[in-house]
Amino acid sequence: MKYTIKILLLFFSLFATKIHAQTLKVQHDLVVAKDGTGDFRYIQDAINAVRVYLPKPITIKIKKGFYKEKLEVYSTLTNITFVGESLDSTIISYDDFSGKGKMETFDSYTLKVSGNDIKFKNLTIENTAGRVGQAVALHVEGDRCMFDNCKFLGNQDTIFASGENSRQYFSKCYIEGTVDFIFGSSTALFENCHIHSKTDGYITAASTPKWVAYGYVFKDCKLTADKAATKIYLGRPWRDFAKTVFINCEMDSHILPEGWNNWNRPETEKSTFFAEFGSKGVGTNIQERVKWSHQLSEKEAQNYTKEEVFSGKLLIQNQDFWSKIPSLKGITNVRDTSYNNYSALKNSLKTNPEAKLISENTPANILEERNIVFANTGTRDLELDAFYPKNKSKKLRPAILIIHGGGWRTGNRSQHIPLAQRLAALGYATFTAEYRLSTEALYPAAVHDLKAAVRWIRANAKKYEIDTNKIASMGFSAGGQLSALLGNTNNLPKFEGSIGNLKKSSKINAIIDIDGILAYIHPESGEGDDRKSISAATYWFGFSKNENPELWHEASALTHAGKNTPPTLFLNSSVDRMHAGRDDYRKKLDTFGIYSEVHTFENSPHSFCLLSPWFEPTVEFIDKFLMKVFK
Repeated sequence: MKYTIKILLLFFSLFATKIHAQTLKVQHDLVVAKDGTGDFRYIQDAINAVRVYLPKPITIKIKKGFYKEKLEVYSTLTNITFVGESLDSTIISYDDFSGKGKMETFDSYTLKVSGNDIKFKNLTIENTAGRVGQAVALHVEGDRCMFDNCKFLGNQDTIFASGENSRQYFSKCYIEGTVDFIFGSSTALFENCHIHSKTDGYITAASTPKWVAYGYVFKDCKLTADKAATKIYLGRPWRDFAKTVFINCEMDSHILPEGWNNWNRPETEKSTFFAEFGSKGVGTNIQERVKWSHQLSEKEAQNYTKEEVFSGKLLIQNQDFWSKIPSLKGITNVRDTSYNNYSALKNSLKTNPEAKLISENTPANILEERNIVFANTGTRDLELDAFYPKNKSKKLRPAILIIHGGGWRTGNRSQHIPLAQRLAALGYATFTAEYRLSTEALYPAAVHDLKAAVRWIRANAKKYEIDTNKIASMGFSAGGQLSALLGNTNNLPKFEGSIGNLKKSSKINAIIDIDGILAYIHPESGEGDDRKSISAATYWFGFSKNENPELWHEASALTHAGKNTPPTLFLNSSVDRMHAGRDDYRKKLDTFGIYSEVHTFENSPHSFCLLSPWFEPTVEFIDKFLMKVFK
């Protein structure tokens, strides 16, 4: 019995040690080997073992072998270099594709890289699904990601190089595919790469954001094709404002004389920037290129250095080419649910025990439509909910876009459904829209999303019997700031973005700001002043206000207020800092004779508009204001 107990204790001790070792996260170099001679047999197991936000770089060495794995390098991982033992003998392979079950293009990857400062060297990454439609080999959204001497094998959509503020560098890589096999929104530089087309089609399909100076840049690359592929375009615009440039590249005869395609959307010819310099080879037909493409001058081509391409012209200047873009530390790609109506009630009860939550209650005279897609960001759909009167109206009705709060980082559109229902019962068409939070994308993505929502409302005005000259934006807290910014940037192209229906106007005719600040850098504002933690605005901008005060000013409605500002209603709590810039803003409006009014709920919590006894007066003030300004 004594020996049995000892053996059992030893077993449990070893078992506990193994479990403890498995739960510890490593921050040292690792080896992956299929034959069991390394730390792990599977690459994903090695990835999962690494400590998040590594303080110093590590290397994961991958020995020769065929690794059939669907891999993801998460957004919380940084500073990892993956090195294959041999380019042609270290192969990462999978075979998912769009349409396989409920899978979409962006789920079909073999390798997905969401983390920053991730490097790959001497590896083959392939999607072997075949010619079945979209099937991604590499899906990369991380910033400062590098690929050196790698092969990317696939067909349609081989490489999805994306991320609105992300940059990726490909050096001495081989990339093959059929249609749009290099696509996405990132700034990506391909140097000394071999680009091979397997069928007739398009090499690139960029969706460069409007505010980004450089999209896809190919330097000193070689373009070849299979014998059957004789009609290849250099690129076409997946979205407006696409940017793709080829510099000193050798092109075989498969490149069509016209070079570029507009994707059957002539209107994109004005916004895209497709250009070449120093093209050589039998596929070079400069005189026959489409008229809306560009030939760079020698001086212009000299600007396409690695440092310049990765600098970001609109961002602060710094000493190295990687450091001129915002911090992406706040982008977790995990939705923050910390702020909701219940948490707002719990916090409000500390100072206002009389507070009660307003629940959803569909009035008998309204119709509701939920989860309507109003735009696509390039990686996912954006949705809104609609509430409107049942009865046909003799005259067109005003519309209200309602924007939730939560510090640009949390909250959700369902928080204001009771308000949308109540206002719809009074005769308005109301819409609660989602937008990308700072856990997913930095400013100005949220502004672009909401502008797209306004354009969607105008495009569907007939269905909802909307007067397109009577569209109001209304928001609470961060949503109030966004509401004011939408209305004060009417007709400013910089804020429009490139998603959704671009043919309609995003003009706002009236602003309702419920406890949202008008200025970030202002004596009344507390944004960015807490030295113990990162402020909500810092997460949204990717810069502290000291690092980039120009950006903080740009996002302030007070900066843009003037003769074109719509009439504005302010509904405020007793929390003084939520009024920052309001009085200065009203003075500007008074100068131009633009109507504004303020109503303050004394001794009320910040979340008053979600709660009784302040909910009904809030509805009444909104209705009276809109009746007055919309007559």
